[in-house]
Amino acid sequence: MVKKLRPAFFPALLAICLLIGTVVNLLKGKAPFTSITVLIVSGLVLLASYWLAPMLNRLSTTQVRWLIGIGLVVMVTGQILIVTFLPVTVYHDAYRVLSQADKMAAGKDTWNITYFWRYPNNVPLAYFLSLWFRLTNLVHLSTNVAVHILSLLALDGFIGLLLNTIHRITPRRSVLLGALAFIVLTPFAYTYFLQVFYSDLPAMIVLLVIFRALTFWSSKTRRQRILAGIGLCLTVLIGQLLRPNLIVLIPAIIVIDVLVMLKKGWRTVRLSVPMLLILLGFALSVPANQGIRKVSNFEPHAAFALPVTSWILMGTNTQSQGMYSGSDIGHEIKLSSTARQTYDMDTIVTRIKKLGPVGIVKLWLDKLSILLDARSIQTWGDGGYRAAPSWYQQHAAFFETLVALSYQIATDVLLLLVAWRLLAWRPRIDRPADAVLMLTIVTALGYLAFHTLLWEVEERYGQVILPLLFYQLAALPVVTVPERKRRPRPAVLSVMAAGCILLGLTPVIASYSTQTIVVAAQRSQLSAQYHAKPAKVNPGTVLTERVDLNHTASYFSMQIHLKSQVQVTLENLSDHRIYLLQYHGDVYRWIHSLPQGQYDIVVKNTSSIPQRVDVVRTQHYQLAYYPLIINGHVYTDDSFVYTALATK
Repeated sequence: MVKKLRPAFFPALLAICLLIGTVVNLLKGKAPFTSITVLIVSGLVLLASYWLAPMLNRLSTTQVRWLIGIGLVVMVTGQILIVTFLPVTVYHDAYRVLSQADKMAAGKDTWNITYFWRYPNNVPLAYFLSLWFRLTNLVHLSTNVAVHILSLLALDGFIGLLLNTIHRITPRRSVLLGALAFIVLTPFAYTYFLQVFYSDLPAMIVLLVIFRALTFWSSKTRRQRILAGIGLCLTVLIGQLLRPNLIVLIPAIIVIDVLVMLKKGWRTVRLSVPMLLILLGFALSVPANQGIRKVSNFEPHAAFALPVTSWILMGTNTQSQGMYSGSDIGHEIKLSSTARQTYDMDTIVTRIKKLGPVGIVKLWLDKLSILLDARSIQTWGDGGYRAAPSWYQQHAAFFETLVALSYQIATDVLLLLVAWRLLAWRPRIDRPADAVLMLTIVTALGYLAFHTLLWEVEERYGQVILPLLFYQLAALPVVTVPERKRRPRPAVLSVMAAGCILLGLTPVIASYSTQTIVVAAQRSQLSAQYHAKPAKVNPGTVLTERVDLNHTASYFSMQIHLKSQVQVTLENLSDHRIYLLQYHGDVYRWIHSLPQGQYDIVVKNTSSIPQRVDVVRTQHYQLAYYPLIINGHVYTDDSFVYTALATK
């Protein structure tokens, strides 16, 4: 009787999670043809990769180097053009960290908003970023240039390290070139990770460095191991400071240790030293965090701090699908610091009872699909382009739909390829390579389980497992198929068909979806909810800032401050027509058509008493193309908060 080979538990579990996330995402397509387009194009790309793989694997080393070189040159050229001509307005958490770092680099170690008291986990990121700005200040670089250089170095460094890791793990050139295609031909290298510097990319770099160290540990000399061990320990330390959910690596290591012990593979695996160094890095992160707080003059305030249960509370909110919930946080901050955790626990228990087993599973599926949903990569952490060129805005709906579709298709293809190989893998955990590979699998499961079962979830959180998935794609053995079934001609036809379908249906999908295009915006601010201080504007004071509308707008809002009474106008500089904005809450707005052109925003205190106006002030970070002018005095690094929109 032939014994059936069953999939290993953890690889099968991860494969199921990836498949469920992919299927649920397909079912969530809102615009007509979206799911069908993603499904068909993903299938064609999978077929093309299947047929092309043998041909790519036969390429010479010189040919592969040329392809990689050309691809990277094209990528870097595109990146430079984007950060030069299409800068975004960074907002939310990423801006608050950047603003604090900009201030600290100028020697002002004060924490004037409550954001960091509420979310002290971002203090180390602000501190490390300030060190970079202090270094670049020595050569008189602005914060804008400095953060672009840092993003380019971090992103392209990660890409180079990832390609090198894949090259060293597998001789299959198809995997290496597939990873290059994912990076160069999708929005990965040109949108969020390039234009918004935050903790997501460093977290990916940290994971990649950790697993590189474990993979190549046995091949190093004693001296190399000493240096690699120090680097590994420091990497874990920094990674835990920047992104505390790296802690999922600890239970993953424990699981692998148990599996290795059961197989009696300690003598063959020989990874106890690097794993102990990883644990040491976690232990050292605690005093390091306290040290950073001390040198940066940060003192926590219990009155503003949120308990850990706050994130679990949001993770059980079905109205927000387990994502960040402003209503939950808004209710919590009204409570005393001692009552918050009690309220959280009571509400969590009530919600779980109300959901029941079926409701809980449905919520978990929603959260898992959100983690693996990559369609909105272009809007993570930014409020749109500052003032995109006219040619872009004329076709913005097409470009933004193409970005969303292409990255989701590329992500789904990666998830399906990895899932297929995971189901076919039969690990031997007593081998070092298999032990490390299994650790990547359990770590990926840890991240997915942490956010799905326990924590609050956001779409960008799932990106952290990308280096783990590429590692698995390279390290997992290929499912053998007859070579005679693979032909280059069907591969070329599949690629052409995929491209034609994607480009052909993108404008159709864009036409069915109601899209709001950001014509011009400056949305960076520290926010009133974190007690950011508005500017005090005396009677008769006039504040002016110029803005370019490179496309007809249907809405313009100018944030002033709640209950402030000023006169806000827009003056079209070509025909000198004046548009009087109307008061609405904390903004003044114009909800009619505005022709394309250059405008002056003019705010005047016509009352007899001082008024408060939301003016964003930085040290060396220019927020908009034009400076703020107050009574004739130019303030280059100050700006209003405004948004111009056009509905397609």
